[in-house]
Amino acid sequence: MKGFLLMLVSFAAIFILLNAGYYKEWFSAKPVQYWSDFLKEKDDTLDQAGILRQRYGVVYTICMRVKDVMIQKKIAHPVILFEPNSFYRDSLHIYPNIHAPEPAVFYYYTGLQGVWTNSPDVGKANFLLMMSKKGIKLQEIKDPRQLKLVLAFYKKYPPSL
Repeated sequence: MKGFLLMLVSFAAIFILLNAGYYKEWFSAKPVQYWSDFLKEKDDTLDQAGILRQRYGVVYTICMRVKDVMIQKKIAHPVILFEPNSFYRDSLHIYPNIHAPEPAVFYYYTGLQGVWTNSPDVGKANFLLMMSKKGIKLQEIKDPRQLKLVLAFYKKYPPSL
């Protein structure tokens, strides 16, 4: 009997703790949100790629489109140059909605190398990923002179997260 009463008291203490103050906000933001997301994904009829697109958003979709293009063109060692996010913020004014992936995240999603304009490996870049309100475009960089022109254009826009 003592064990049962102790169990009831502990459940009551936990219930009170999770329904008061800071812990109430934490409980509704973390465990309850995880559970509702799980239930939503459990009943979803999307395939694995669709679930990943929905979970990781626009950046994942852009990365996978770039990977698909590289596979279709059968490029052996592509190095993708990303436009700086400050260019999207200052010039195109689309930054909160669209931003270039970080090179490490791009590699994680695709297995392909990506570089920013201030990277030490920028000289290896052979494709430029350009994004706008209309969509994405992958432009081939054919020679070092063209790469220097591209880098000169983006010089006034420092890379940022």
